[in-house]
Amino acid sequence: MNIIIETDRLVIREFEEDDLLSLYKIESDPRIVEFIPWSKLSTLNECNRKIKKYISDYKRYKLNSWAVTIKETSEVIGITQLVYSNKIKGVEIGTKILPEYWSMGYASELSKAVVRYGLYELGIDEITAVTDVNNAGAIKSLINMGMTLKKYGYYNGAEAAFYSLKR
Repeated sequence: MNIIIETDRLVIREFEEDDLLSLYKIESDPRIVEFIPWSKLSTLNECNRKIKKYISDYKRYKLNSWAVTIKETSEVIGITQLVYSNKIKGVEIGTKILPEYWSMGYASELSKAVVRYGLYELGIDEITAVTDVNNAGAIKSLINMGMTLKKYGYYNGAEAAFYSLKR
């Protein structure tokens, strides 16, 4: 297991093939994908292909997607990523957390750590987060971690708010 970042309560690590059911649980939860209309993995097969791609890409790219686990139990509770996005012409952070862990500060905790990793470990100048304008929880989390509103616009056909943080 290759750990990318540790926080007080979380471990952010590379995905492993054994994480298939955890990834499926996250990606198939309608409460999570309600606000992410542009990114859905709806079958076990799609999740299996995605995990294999993540694992393959770890050897080549610093920017990627990682599993978010509870430090005490090693339970996978989410996914986070830093990826280059052609749509925004820059590096984008994304996070999905299982609903039973919402409103506990996990999203802010992991996002702060991932942004810090991107800005200071990888040397990225600016990191952008894109969220549905109606996703109040995500917007609160982005503001709590110090991101500022860059603009409103559309992202894959959905009305979105673009937040960013610079080094």
